[in-house]
Amino acid sequence: MRKPGQAIVLTGTSGAGKTSTVTELQDILPEPFLALGLDTFFGTLPHRWTSDGERSSEGFCYIRDTDQEGRTRLRIGYGPVGARMLAGMRQAVASLLSEGNNVIVDEMPIDTTVLPAWRTVLAGHRVLWVRVKAPVAVLESREAERFPEKFRGLSRGHYDICDQEGFDLTLDSSELAPQERARRIAAALAAFPRTC
Repeated sequence: MRKPGQAIVLTGTSGAGKTSTVTELQDILPEPFLALGLDTFFGTLPHRWTSDGERSSEGFCYIRDTDQEGRTRLRIGYGPVGARMLAGMRQAVASLLSEGNNVIVDEMPIDTTVLPAWRTVLAGHRVLWVRVKAPVAVLESREAERFPEKFRGLSRGHYDICDQEGFDLTLDSSELAPQERARRIAAALAAFPRTC
């Protein structure tokens, strides 16, 4: 019988430093880890069901509003096509693990149901849960460097959603470089119990 793989689930809002951490992790981990994330699966959808497509309300769309201080917040909403894709993504990762693949999941929870759904699907698998975070001001500064105006506000829009409990490790990317974040995750993984 094939030995199941292990998973590292990195969660955090846009600009938190998840993707740079994944790149460093793949370089230092002694075994191969597949890198999959929300952006990987977003990229598989036809344009019509994405943010500015005519059927985005069925797939994925942007929801823009302001907070009590008048600051812009941008959230990702989804309809039935998006919900199916998100559920399939989680099942795909579980299947990869069952076949003996190691996986790093780069996840930005887009609502409060996402992390509980991951925990349900990955129950019984060996999973290290990691939150990558930074202060909102730092995240917004990174957004201003990376994105045009219309995509700014994602960090603020999803910040509270990402602020959940139940992580094995929390890393602040405003204090730790990607290489150090990767080293700490690798050390935590090596010390992690071999049973679920």
